[in-house]
Amino acid sequence: MSALLYDTEPLPGVPHLHSGARATLRWDDGATMAVYGRTVFGRDPIRVPGSDTVVLRDETLTLSRTHFELVPLASGGLAIIDRSSTNGVVVDRDGGPRPLVAGQPIELRSGDRLQLGDRWLTVEVAR
Repeated sequence: MSALLYDTEPLPGVPHLHSGARATLRWDDGATMAVYGRTVFGRDPIRVPGSDTVVLRDETLTLSRTHFELVPLASGGLAIIDRSSTNGVVVDRDGGPRPLVAGQPIELRSGDRLQLGDRWLTVEVAR
């Protein structure tokens, strides 16, 4: 299942969400990525049946082999789960950082900033 797509830059002020996408991620290097379903991220993520996997660039080795997972919710939203990563996942929302507890999902909101070791990204959730 490889439905991930690298997109061109969206128009200023207009979220760029593909039909069927659960969210768009904007990475610290400017790359954007649409997420369509359950997706596992890391330096060399473990393949999980029924999910997509994304290998992340990490020259500083601050990301774990399997760092985090995005999981679609029945409500149409998306949750993030720290997969017991060494350096953790922090959700910065409304100006305050919230470290995740490994294995405990939290629902993402548009505008959330995720800190993953030395990498970060922002989330635009489709509704």
